[in-house]
Amino acid sequence: MNQEIAAVYTDKHGSIHTSIINDAETLTITLDGIIFSGDTFVFFQPAANLPLPGRFSLGQLGQLTDFTLSCRIPIPTWKGGTAIQAFLLLEVDYSEDALLPSYSSPYFHFRFEMDNEIIEVGKLQQFEGVFERLQEKLPGNIVIKTCYTCQYSDYSVYGSDVFGDMLCFRNVKDSYTKVRDKSEYMDMMDDFERMVQETYLCEDFSPRIKGTGYRG
Repeated sequence: MNQEIAAVYTDKHGSIHTSIINDAETLTITLDGIIFSGDTFVFFQPAANLPLPGRFSLGQLGQLTDFTLSCRIPIPTWKGGTAIQAFLLLEVDYSEDALLPSYSSPYFHFRFEMDNEIIEVGKLQQFEGVFERLQEKLPGNIVIKTCYTCQYSDYSVYGSDVFGDMLCFRNVKDSYTKVRDKSEYMDMMDDFERMVQETYLCEDFSPRIKGTGYRG
């Protein structure tokens, strides 16, 4: 099921109010009639090999650059056992570093919107850690249900991307929850079922239990 994310794209020519369509693997945004897609919120490439309007700048890897993006991502959230509307707000400025184009890793400014209140989360270069920071600031009756807060998700020991790089172990639940150290995790890490986004939610969600699995 596709998720629609309200977004505002801004460059030197002005702002475009649009939506990002998220199919749980790819993010697709339409700007002035041109479709761009990618797997993170800072790496969008033109979907077609056609001449682009002059307002758009592309980096060395053919990705959109020199822009600011603001997004309002729906987040599955429960208050006292009842589902409520909540959103992860992000803003990021992306410009490719001319000297180190492969290492351009901007900071995202994260906030959380719930019950007409905005909660400051802070600035991070990845989605990893966002919900841990947020949970410390939420009342005890608020439960966030996403892949990041799920018992059966983790990251590769070799590192992770900005977004959407979690490993889902719902197919080997018992093996994953018995992992206690890095060595045990590496022995079964390649048994993951699929890659998932931190903000995704499936029917196998189970709240993360502290001290179980490699992530602990």
